[in-house]
Amino acid sequence: MLRRLNYLKASVLALTLLTFVACNNTNEPEVKSAEFSINQESKYLTKEVSFVAKDSVGGNEYSWDFGDGTTLTGKHKVTHKYEKGGLFLTSLTINGITRSEVIKVNNGTLSFRIVNKSSKYFDCLTYLDNYESGSVSRFYVYPKSQSDTIYGGLPNTTLGSYHLFGISFFIENSEYTLPEIKWIEDFKHHEITVTDTTRVIPRSGHVFPISVMIKDL
Repeated sequence: MLRRLNYLKASVLALTLLTFVACNNTNEPEVKSAEFSINQESKYLTKEVSFVAKDSVGGNEYSWDFGDGTTLTGKHKVTHKYEKGGLFLTSLTINGITRSEVIKVNNGTLSFRIVNKSSKYFDCLTYLDNYESGSVSRFYVYPKSQSDTIYGGLPNTTLGSYHLFGISFFIENSEYTLPEIKWIEDFKHHEITVTDTTRVIPRSGHVFPISVMIKDL
């Protein structure tokens, strides 16, 4: 009789353990979505971009593909830096589910735009850091209008995150520039605004560099 009671106790204990394990397995959260967000409003070269899965219960089983030949298996939230600009098809695979999103990475470490609020039409020449090897752009800007957004710059080993911004305005066949040195910063967008009262100086070595307002040119 005692042996039978012990057998019954062991059976009940085993059944209880099996029920507990089964309940635990049933209650374990399961990843049901591979949707993710790309959390970087302005996506510049070498700037960390954050990728975050909507479902965060998958441990270390998230397989990321950043579209530039780089892959990573890890957490639900990861970061990545792009070394080239362009459109990249990024994807996340988890629990047999794959989701893809396209990310646009701007071709530079910063961006700027010339906003012409003056009454003058000018041919504009800009460069970052230096004219010989920096980012150089040449374009026209009509009165009361603005240029396209221009991307440029690369990590600057000597000046940190700042870049020397050079600009020339060609008005009535003469070249002018701003009287003061201008600096702009990586990973930001900059608006360079010109009005009729903006003061510029002639670039010609034959003219004494006295500043004049654009409206007087």
